[in-house]
Amino acid sequence: MRSKPGFTLIEVVTIVAILGIVFLVAYPRFTDVKKLSRTTSRELVTNLRNTRSKAISTGNAHYLKLLPSSPYTEYKIFDNSDTQVGETQQIPTGVVCTASTDTFLFNYLGSCNNGINGTITLVGEGVTCTVSIVGFTGRAFFP
Repeated sequence: MRSKPGFTLIEVVTIVAILGIVFLVAYPRFTDVKKLSRTTSRELVTNLRNTRSKAISTGNAHYLKLLPSSPYTEYKIFDNSDTQVGETQQIPTGVVCTASTDTFLFNYLGSCNNGINGTITLVGEGVTCTVSIVGFTGRAFFP
């Protein structure tokens, strides 16, 4: 007697189980990469706000500088005497960072870049996030 072509129930269950295990292992990594640009945007907004706060509280200009050139891979915060304040912050691998300018200077009143608005765009795994800086007030936000 000839057997019918096709798969047995055990073969199908085995394949479904293997695919389920692969999905369970790969899915968290995939979602983490998608969240990376959002997380980086929130961290960048926090650091822009801290830079503005330092400028106001000390009465001296402070600035956040994106480095080395577009697309940027890191940023640093400096005071008015070009002394680095805090640690260098890395833009994660897989996130492309571009900006309207590489320096966001906050004066002692908190305004940024002489009242000129600015943006920083972060793109990672199909997710685009834009950080906006209102020049006149120095407000940094990520919608």
